[in-house]
Formats: sequence, structure tokens, C-alpha cells
Amino acid sequence: MMRHFLTVSDVMTKNVVTVAEDTPFKTVAAILAEHHISAVPVRSPYGGVAGVVSETDLLRKEEFQRSPRRALHLAHRKAHTKAEALTAGQLMTSPAVTVEGGCTLDEAARLMADRKLTRLVVTDGGELIGIVARSDLLRAFLATDEELLARVRRDVVDRHLWDDTFAVEVSVCEGVVTLSGQVENRSTVAFAEQLIGGVDGVVGVRNELTWRFDDTTRPTGATFY
Repeated sequence: MMRHFLTVSDVMTKNVVTVAEDTPFKTVAAILAEHHISAVPVRSPYGGVAGVVSETDLLRKEEFQRSPRRALHLAHRKAHTKAEALTAGQLMTSPAVTVEGGCTLDEAARLMADRKLTRLVVTDGGELIGIVARSDLLRAFLATDEELLARVRRDVVDRHLWDDTFAVEVSVCEGVVTLSGQVENRSTVAFAEQLIGGVDGVVGVRNELTWRFDDTTRPTGATFY
């Protein structure tokens, strides 16, 4: 049985509000305000995602409303072009940065950090299926201690410390997992900590495990052929 990881599809917003490329500027602004959202995907004429319009895109009009075009530096011209936009298609940032629904939360978080984004469009085979925001990725940490304990036992203890699972005691408090007891080999101690640290929602690991045999060092004077 494979280890279970939370994926983007587990935490994303599924009922996504969208606009067409020809949606007027004021209508886009009204949609963002009505639904209390900060961005909206723009549908292409072929059913895919053409781009995304965010509040930042809309605010370009306010930012450059009194700035004559000739006074702008080259770096500002693209932003000024958005300030003159009349429709979603002219406003949008394109192409949209997308992620597949099966992507794990840590992969999505790294993509957001690398691209300096606060949200990603979620697709399945090119079709829009949701939106995932940074706040959604934090949902894993909202799991109760009881839920985390069940995840740790299911994904790590029962699966990887199977020699004597009753010799390992696991407790969770405020998302921090404490391991105590004794395992057969020293190498298992670090292995267990690494695996548990990778369980979705775990804040930290206190490793108090001991071992019977140190299998990480070569006996003095031993010769191997």
C-alpha cells in the first residue's frame, strides 16, 4: 500500500468563478468584490485558461491614471498598457501558472515561492478544476492532534517500523510529534524522524527513540571483502 500525501485537489477551491476575455473592466472589478476574491481566471474561447486577472492588474488603472505615457520608463510601459485596458483579455497576466490536481502541497508551495505567486490555477488535462491559494496550503496544519496521530501511525509507524510497532510510542501535541521507546537498529531512529517530518501537517518531531544495536558504524578491526 502506497503512502498517502495530501494533494492540491484535497485543499483547492473547486467552484471557481471565471470571466471571458471580452468581459469589461468594471464587470471584472464587480465580480472580485461580489465574491470576495483577489483574482479570477480568464476563459479562452476554446475552453482553456487564457490567463488570470488579479486586483493588482486592476489597480494599474488607478496607479497610472494621471501619469503621461511619455514620462514612463521602459520598465513601466507594460504596467501602463494594463492601465489602459478595457477588458479582461487586455488586463490578464498570461499565460496562467497552472498546477495539476495531483500535485503535493509541498510541490505547490515551492512553485508559488519560486514564481512569487499567492495562488495557482489547478487543471486536469488542461481543463480548469480549481484554484489553490497559499491559505489553502496551510489547511494541512489545521488537522487535530488526533488526526495527525492517525496519519503518523498509518503512514510511518505501522508501515515502516513494523518489526515491533508496540515498542514505539507516539504522541502529538500542537502538531509536534514525540517518538519514544526502543527500536532494533540505530539507523531506524533517523529514518523514522525523516519520514514523520514529511507527514502533512506535522509541525516538528521530538525524537526520543533509543536502539539496541548500532548498525551505523563499522566494528573496529573488521575486514570486508
